[in-house]
Amino acid sequence: MTPARDVYGFEASAERAAEKLRSSSSVLVVGHIDADGITATSIASLALTRAGIPHETRSVKKLDADEMGRAEAHPAQTVWFVDLGSGVLSKLDPDRCVITDHHRIDPSAAGEWPGHVNPHLFGLDGSSEISGAGVTYVVAKKLDPGNIDLSALAVVGAVGDFQEAAEGRLIGYNRVILGDAASLGLITVEKDLRLFGRQTRPVHAFLQYSSEPSLMPFIAGGRGEAALDDIEDEDDRMAAIDFLEDLGITIREKDEFRTWSQLSFEEKRTIISALVNRIIDSGKGLPMVRRLIGEVYTLSPGLPGAPADWLLTPIDGPTDKAKGDLWRPSAKVLLDAKEFATLLNACGRHERAEVGIQVCLGDRREALKVAMAQQDDHRRKLRDAIELVKNSPDFQARTVTPEGRVLRSIRYFHGGSSIEDTIVGIVAGMLLGSPDFPSDRPLIAFAQAGDGSCALKVSGRGTREMVRNGLDLSSAMRSASELVGGSGGGHNIAAGATVPEEREEDFLLAIDLLITVQLSPSA
Repeated sequence: MTPARDVYGFEASAERAAEKLRSSSSVLVVGHIDADGITATSIASLALTRAGIPHETRSVKKLDADEMGRAEAHPAQTVWFVDLGSGVLSKLDPDRCVITDHHRIDPSAAGEWPGHVNPHLFGLDGSSEISGAGVTYVVAKKLDPGNIDLSALAVVGAVGDFQEAAEGRLIGYNRVILGDAASLGLITVEKDLRLFGRQTRPVHAFLQYSSEPSLMPFIAGGRGEAALDDIEDEDDRMAAIDFLEDLGITIREKDEFRTWSQLSFEEKRTIISALVNRIIDSGKGLPMVRRLIGEVYTLSPGLPGAPADWLLTPIDGPTDKAKGDLWRPSAKVLLDAKEFATLLNACGRHERAEVGIQVCLGDRREALKVAMAQQDDHRRKLRDAIELVKNSPDFQARTVTPEGRVLRSIRYFHGGSSIEDTIVGIVAGMLLGSPDFPSDRPLIAFAQAGDGSCALKVSGRGTREMVRNGLDLSSAMRSASELVGGSGGGHNIAAGATVPEEREEDFLLAIDLLITVQLSPSA
């Protein structure tokens, strides 16, 4: 039974956790490797630094027995788990640990825990109303009200966790955090196209490579699939340029391509009106328009720790020719919450979480250079993985188990060692959201664990409509994995697990049965 919504109780639990941290002589911060976990770790680190509390940070893929053992053996007085911990609550020491998490809670855990802060305990939905970074921010703010300036990082974490995706805007407690950031001028909230690349892509590429939804079918009547990198398809490129020029939009200024963020309000309105008319005329209707237009979050360059003039300084040192921010156009990735989060994901998913943390802490030189290079590699790996699942018979998504049993309610693919276990969940989410991939059932993705063990990493992705119809991937992943000697958990719409390699068949049958029951009208 879901508890009654209790924001006061949630904030009171954050106060108790802050008090525990305040009295600690030293802290180990352990966080997840995705954008939400990296921002959460950064918020915790900045708050502890300001409080004068010695600490170290560690980023982990999952909180398994080995990682819990490492944390237990660490000499720090307190271990602060951020964006993880709730799923293994019964295995942690309540006297030593603080947990700021938003995932579903270990059902075997019993009793109250003063250092455990989780929105699900107070009737708030951790999959949509507040992220792990958000929960960590609330504790940091209780530790010292001056930490309100860390709110912008919490917004990046929420966007990185796709918490604005369903409604086209942040909702729930995220609005409180967003209000904190806006009140300090750290974030500007606008209604605009909710597409990736507002700050960094030339405006024609911004439209050409759009996804969720893809706009090229309405611009050119061409293929419905958006590319994952900037290797341009010439036909689509010219179609996007012609579309803009027919509308009277100038795409170049002083020999530089303009980005969407550089267009005037009137220019944006002209383009959006033309797109909406084409979408409506195609019969797609208002649902696609609602996905296209919503809130976007523009970040100030002056986030905590960042040099005041970093955007005006070339990465490779000063120059006699003052070109201002034109020297660092790609660095504008940090001015958009969605692009910032993608940069952090690229670091964390490829074992460079510490680089993402340094960027969050204000490094706008070496760490930012490494992070942007990492993002290029991340895009290439995602593109290759998606092409593999779509085009290779050995990796294609199936509704029949390896032993030939028909699955009633799920579809799955197995990336083996060809798709990294850190990105297989992202690949599943992108596939499920692409226009030419079926979205009639949850998608389960397997990859060989990257730690050398004989285990499989499993990621599940659903849609909001499935969740409204009863899907709870967190519960299904946890139960099915435990039946085969593994472990799992997460959110109702996205969850993960680790299972023994030889139990793949049993796991598929178990989770298929659980989800069939969840989605049954009589369930």
